[in-house]
Amino acid sequence: MRPSAIRLVRDSFIACFALFVFAFLPASAHAADCGAGTLVTVVAHLDDDLLFVDPAISERLDARWCITTVHLIGGANGADFAYVQTRERASRLAYARMAGVPDEWLESNVTIAGKLVHQMVLKARPQVRLLELRLPGGAVRGGREPLGLLWEQHATLSTYPMNADGSVRVKYDRDALSATLKAILAQATLIYTLNPDTVPFIEHPDHIYAARITRHVAQTLGKSVPIVYHVTYPTGGWPGNLPAAEVQRKRDIVASYFSIDGSESSHVFGEFQWDGNWISRRYAFADRTDRRVPDFVSHPIQLFNAAASRCLSSAGPGRAPALAACTGSPAQQWRWDPLTVYPGNARNAALVSVATSQCIAERDGYLVAETCDQWDMAQRWTPWDFGLVYTPMRHCLGENDGKLTMRGCTALTTRYRWATTQRTQANDLRLATAMTGDIAGSGEQSVVYVQRQHDGPGFNVYAASLANASPPALWYANVVPFDPQATAPSCAGDRLCFDSVRFLLGDFDGDGKADLMIVAAREGGTAFWLLRSAGDHFEAPRLWLQTSNAFRPELTQQYVAADFTATGRASVLIAQKRADSGLDLWMASPQRSGGPAGSAPTLWAQARSLPQNVNLLVRETVGARAALVAVSSTNGRLALTPIANEGARMSVGERNVLPASFDPDFVKVTMGAVHGRDSNTLILLTPHLGESSEEAMIDVATLDTSGAGNTPAQAATLHGLSWSDVFPAFVRDKQGAALVLFRRTDATLGDFYFTGGAPALSRYPSGNGLALGEAQELGKLPGLFSETVRIDRLTQ
Repeated sequence: MRPSAIRLVRDSFIACFALFVFAFLPASAHAADCGAGTLVTVVAHLDDDLLFVDPAISERLDARWCITTVHLIGGANGADFAYVQTRERASRLAYARMAGVPDEWLESNVTIAGKLVHQMVLKARPQVRLLELRLPGGAVRGGREPLGLLWEQHATLSTYPMNADGSVRVKYDRDALSATLKAILAQATLIYTLNPDTVPFIEHPDHIYAARITRHVAQTLGKSVPIVYHVTYPTGGWPGNLPAAEVQRKRDIVASYFSIDGSESSHVFGEFQWDGNWISRRYAFADRTDRRVPDFVSHPIQLFNAAASRCLSSAGPGRAPALAACTGSPAQQWRWDPLTVYPGNARNAALVSVATSQCIAERDGYLVAETCDQWDMAQRWTPWDFGLVYTPMRHCLGENDGKLTMRGCTALTTRYRWATTQRTQANDLRLATAMTGDIAGSGEQSVVYVQRQHDGPGFNVYAASLANASPPALWYANVVPFDPQATAPSCAGDRLCFDSVRFLLGDFDGDGKADLMIVAAREGGTAFWLLRSAGDHFEAPRLWLQTSNAFRPELTQQYVAADFTATGRASVLIAQKRADSGLDLWMASPQRSGGPAGSAPTLWAQARSLPQNVNLLVRETVGARAALVAVSSTNGRLALTPIANEGARMSVGERNVLPASFDPDFVKVTMGAVHGRDSNTLILLTPHLGESSEEAMIDVATLDTSGAGNTPAQAATLHGLSWSDVFPAFVRDKQGAALVLFRRTDATLGDFYFTGGAPALSRYPSGNGLALGEAQELGKLPGLFSETVRIDRLTQ
């Protein structure tokens, strides 16, 4: 037989044998079906995809897409090979949890465009594939930047080993890396990566170069593919924008990752450190690969100081910039223009005013705007990835008594943190902290607040007296175990988790003591769990009401508890978003039998004219049915709308637009019986932004809601307090009337901590017309302030 015939027989036998073996393999080992689509995500480090891109990856996986994630960097800057392997093991566990299957993988080295790449394929879901290029990484704070050297200086990099025994390294230059990425991206129907259009060190230089390389290569594919870029570090200070269910799932996935890479997950279940903040956020911008753009596109930013509630503002050529009330004017728009520096150099950007095109220099200890000169060391700034801004002389820019200041960069507080946009957590008006009520039935009001637990997604409920400075008491502990190896969600079934529930306080059983109500998604609808007050603790949750799937938390702008039926028992108003416009107001009332259960919601109003971003406040009159006032932002103005209670229905009144001096982004409101038990006064807190201010101050105004067209009147000024740090309430009990502030105490921050300080209580006794007396400090409370902050409404 001729050799060619022998080869033909041999090849046919091999092919038949392969088909035979393939037919008897389990379905999970077959080649993945990518008919739904192929997502390729390219990031720098092995947690970037989990922290900044997900839940977008999870969504595609749920839709049966093929998921390929490319990690360019192995380990971290200066890490040994053992750490590379640790991070890959952590990533495998996280993706297995994302897929809801056991952590079992097929690992191999595959050749792509002539280069070995380490591949990990999930056995039970083979459409999940992780590709590890294992390139060396750069540092967060400046120093050698290998990826930048490869891309800009045409350096050749050697990877970490490709084999577990430490053998076989791969060399990459710019052309080789481009060819490898191009081969990977060729099958993509959607591409995700990080943010190419920023400068170190606002975001990690590895993040930026990974994104620029991906964009550059994607533009050579010769086809139009959607490509989405994800902002990374700065989002930690921006408002949370992910739905509650996605946040809970993402916390599980990221916590599983950090159970290996770090061996603890406390920062993941909280928001006191940046990792925890990133989990509830995803900010991205989209493009297509056939639109050619340069490696870097400059976007104007603001520099917002939350402690001062002010923006950095240009004062013109030859003058120093200053802090001023945020207006969005060109004078408050800035650019970080990259300078010609060796990749990894910390002094790498000029701070340029968009209005004047001048650079800010530091000379003789002062800042001044002058003509830009990229070679002038006095104009070389260091944008900082965790909110600090370093001046050319290595001072830190900050705020002191409402003024712009510079100082040494040790022992800094939040007054030296900056955000790249005015829209931050500091003025996210959806947020809530403490609730107030007579939980003991003693005639005295207490503060009830909820603290995250750090070993899982559970929470603790504390109560603190408003009568005297005494340690708060633990009224209820809700432990939710976290198992990093689990495939099922931690918050499945009837488990109540901090991020996916909302809280109400009211006397739901009519015994004179305020109870806690917890609202959660359940069985396709909404569950209302009642924790009755026993006078010194809250009892275990019992199901008060389960709704149909017509009522879901993700559709409900706000829940409000009050005695809307004048029966001495609180009902729950459900403000549900309509599909066309406005809100439907539904009422879930206690059953007439007097038992500890609620009746199915009934429709009380179709409020089409109400904006969906309202904040509903209760208007109470002793012995009468509670009514509402809706506070909303309309066309940049703050507006009030009265909502009358007519027994079994509500009617929406005329909208009253407040003076333009009340910026809707900087007004915190509460309702109180300021002029007696039957009065209803709106109390408005705004930051004092007067140019002569020598300290942080808060202006307090009042507005009588009983008459249409009333305007707010200045009532008081609070000194030494930052508006962003306080949450107001007004109480009236046997101790008298008082304005109460649940607030954050400022504290020294670590490098990776977004905020610092314990919660504290201040009580300001109120005379007639909110004539506030000296503050009664009720002391610091246990835990961290940031761990008591929760989302109370869907939109603002």
